[in-house]
Amino acid sequence: KIYPSEISKNRQMEGTQSAPLFNNLRKLVSVVDELRDVGLQEYINLPRIAVLGTQSAGKSSLLEAIVGIDFLPRGEGVVTRRPLELRLVHVSDVSGNTQPWGVFEAEKGNKYTDFNTVREKIQEYTDKVAGKNKGIVDDPIVLTVYSPTCPDLTLIDLPGITRIPLANSDQTKDIEKVTKDMATRYGKDKRTIILCVVPANADISTSDALQMAQNLDPQGERTIGVLTKVDIMDKGTNAKRMILGEEIPLKLGYVGVRGRSQHDINEKVRVSKALDEERKWFAEHPVYSTFPPGYLGHDNLVQKLTKVFFQHIRKLLPEIIKDINQRAQECEMRLRDLGPPLPRESSEKMQLLWNMVTDFTEYFKNSIKGKYDSKRGSINKKEIPGGAQIKLMFSKLYEEFVKKGYKPTKDYSDRDIEKAIILHQGDSIPGFPSIDSFMYLIQPQLDKLTEPAIECLNDVYNFLENLALKIVSKVFARFPQIIDEVSETICRVLQKHKSKSRQVVEDIIDSELNYLFTNDSDYILSRTQLIPNGQKEVDPQQQFIQEMRNRVDSYFNVVVRNLRDSIPKAIGFFFVRKSEETMQFELYNEINSSLEIMSSMSEPAHISAERDTLNRTLGILRNAQKVLRKDPDMAAALRADMEERSEGLLDSSETSDKIKKKFVENIEDKVDKTEKATKDAIRTEVKKVESTSSDLFGTSTTVSYTHLRAHETPEHLVCRLLLEKKK
Repeated sequence: KIYPSEISKNRQMEGTQSAPLFNNLRKLVSVVDELRDVGLQEYINLPRIAVLGTQSAGKSSLLEAIVGIDFLPRGEGVVTRRPLELRLVHVSDVSGNTQPWGVFEAEKGNKYTDFNTVREKIQEYTDKVAGKNKGIVDDPIVLTVYSPTCPDLTLIDLPGITRIPLANSDQTKDIEKVTKDMATRYGKDKRTIILCVVPANADISTSDALQMAQNLDPQGERTIGVLTKVDIMDKGTNAKRMILGEEIPLKLGYVGVRGRSQHDINEKVRVSKALDEERKWFAEHPVYSTFPPGYLGHDNLVQKLTKVFFQHIRKLLPEIIKDINQRAQECEMRLRDLGPPLPRESSEKMQLLWNMVTDFTEYFKNSIKGKYDSKRGSINKKEIPGGAQIKLMFSKLYEEFVKKGYKPTKDYSDRDIEKAIILHQGDSIPGFPSIDSFMYLIQPQLDKLTEPAIECLNDVYNFLENLALKIVSKVFARFPQIIDEVSETICRVLQKHKSKSRQVVEDIIDSELNYLFTNDSDYILSRTQLIPNGQKEVDPQQQFIQEMRNRVDSYFNVVVRNLRDSIPKAIGFFFVRKSEETMQFELYNEINSSLEIMSSMSEPAHISAERDTLNRTLGILRNAQKVLRKDPDMAAALRADMEERSEGLLDSSETSDKIKKKFVENIEDKVDKTEKATKDAIRTEVKKVESTSSDLFGTSTTVSYTHLRAHETPEHLVCRLLLEKKK
């Protein structure tokens, strides 16, 4: 029979001043345990304490002393062969006769008050998975212990680090690597406190457990050291320097403990009696009796663990809340991308395809126009938006010709210009340069303007094609069989408008090359004086040459300036805008006329599996949010994080009426533009979400920008409005 009242009394006396801390800890630990129960640990790491130590370091005795109950299997060699997750729940003991009990996660309906049976069940669960021949498996056993003797903690008892496998066992030759890898998996998580168990009767500087703890927690911010076996050190030695952290310091410090010996265990010495003997032994020891409070004994270790664990959870909960919200948002967005399961009827398939085409064209237009679209960022947030990239290409057109100091006649010598004047003067009176001389000199320079314009058009085409194919891969990801056909159609549309645009570009350039004219005032008014003032003797031929050079340079600059405006306008309108406007119509026609697209429209198994996984994950995350909403403080933190996520996306200065009007008008406009099947689908979805909206968003019906979340779908928003209307 177990008598918990002695341990409970001692620990309650020591913790009287910390009663508020214990109450708050129970509250926090309960929240974390509930989050584990809904399965959140599978996706988001939760706070816990991992017990790390070498084989036979005294971990089992330590855990039993913390719990205050003798319940762990004993034996030679490696006894802990599966991680044991202990969820300790402190229960009040008003009568002094409250008996502890344990519940295994694998059989929640059974309540064990006999801890000898608990020990046998642990052994049974271990053998069932790891075998009876000393094998080690990383598959935790979950046991919740309710007792007046235990604190509110969550601990993971890990298999001890083992160097050499036992003979005639299932342990592999790499047993050291297996046990260290298991300890690393738990200890590397920054949300896990490491309880590092080191035997004091060995050299602390050679401790594998302490070395691993330092590697996993270099800053030492989440490692607590426990020195066991301080009572069996060599005669004349003590653990004073080790306990005080003078040999290997830890930020959270060490606690020295005296556990039950194997003889005590064989003699069935109760944990409560062993703890009394520990207190007496430390009080009478010539060295340890001089220690300041907090360094010795299991009771002080429990106090330290409780305080550190409380601070740890309190620090991490806002981060966990943020992770839950972010993961839920990612799941919703991915589910939105995957869409609902594939319908069976052809008409429904056709409607689904049309909706996807609409999504693609909207996505495509928004990317080019730079319009905010939450989906757009998931392609590559580091890329410059489409329209900005096209504008950048336009700004680089003829860049080399507008640089300061560039002159097209720099390659013409005076002799070249003089020769042109003479060749094209014909039999006309000397002193009047022919227009043919000017055309002879300007034409080679204007010819240089054709290639950059065509290159600019090709660059824009390549960009739009790549952008469209990326969006197609995203929007039609659930139907990879039709991606190629849809992509071909898109490329044909782009190619058609590119050809038309090229013809326009070439016509604009031809007009500049073959019809020389300008109304440019600078060109018209910039006259060169044939005979500069004050100069009596001049070379008339040289003056003609300079005049011709200036005229060619000036006119070339006029043409470049015109083309830098007109070419981007032609490409932007005849190619970019026309592609945007006709893309949806062309894709609709292709779908209506193509039997292959409809026949090959099937959803791959991995898409269905991903949707199922996402729905399961989202369900767990939603349950986790429900757990957090139960507690007012947690609910406030959850709301605060959601409000922070929506900050900057919405204007908080707008009134509730304006918000409702804006979003309702937007939704009504979209509904009016869709086919009847789509309207019915929207109404069905709204009704479905409406039925669960109170679970998702609470009972509040206030509609304001501070309540609109970045991850809300339009359907959820409609539900908010419907709830308010009903209210």
